[in-house]
Amino acid sequence: MKQSMEKFNIDSSKEVIFENNDWVVFENGTPQISFPKYLYKYFSLNDFSLDSLENDYIFLSNPKDFNDPFDCNRNLITEKRKELKNWQYVERLNDISDVGISCFSENGMEPLLWGHYADSYHGFCLKFNVESLINGQNDSVKLKRVIYSLDPEAISQKHPFSDYYQYLLKLNNWQYEQEWRLLVKNPITSENRFYVDRNCIEEISVGYKHMENSIEQERGFNSTFDRIRKEKFKDVPLMIVGPHQTKLELKKVLLIEGNVEKGMEMLKHNFPFLI
Repeated sequence: MKQSMEKFNIDSSKEVIFENNDWVVFENGTPQISFPKYLYKYFSLNDFSLDSLENDYIFLSNPKDFNDPFDCNRNLITEKRKELKNWQYVERLNDISDVGISCFSENGMEPLLWGHYADSYHGFCLKFNVESLINGQNDSVKLKRVIYSLDPEAISQKHPFSDYYQYLLKLNNWQYEQEWRLLVKNPITSENRFYVDRNCIEEISVGYKHMENSIEQERGFNSTFDRIRKEKFKDVPLMIVGPHQTKLELKKVLLIEGNVEKGMEMLKHNFPFLI
């Protein structure tokens, strides 16, 4: 049965129009884009990220583990507001177990994201084809753009958008992330994993520090990453991202298959001041 259209004013410039369990965000009267063609996800190089790469899934997080205590905060819902008298209980404001969240960005070349989420350029970044990423999913899965606001209003539980508002609203300070979120209901039923078709990964980028092997654990991670990529993503372009030689911006270079010596020679050629 078709639901009636509901509106909600997030702040003085943003409004949501909600209908049939979906919504459009308007900013100063202009609708935001429905979907980008590509999204990017940053990873540190560790056992967990390597397991997800090898076994074709994205981990779904509980917001209590996010680095922003205001993220998914229950105080955005009027009826759920609760004054806490001790900071050790802050995590209770965004401890949510019935929705799993995975975060993406529209930008695969953002220095702060490479620094924060790809372990200071030791990690990697995957480029996803959005249409393939969510193809065939049911209504329990939503891929939506994060809403950034300077002064967001709280919403009543009576409003149908309240089921999602808490998970998508972030303060304007985080706008540089250009974030989109995958929201999955009841993630525990899939062990907090969202399985994907590996063909939706169109590009793999590694940070310029990825080839550093100063400790045994790093060498092990790099070896596993290289094995997975060659076994499962041999035809996917492999890029390396690092500081431009003369400009204050990042540079992306296609890596050619070869041995470590050839890889280091290529690094010296493209990023000579870093070697």
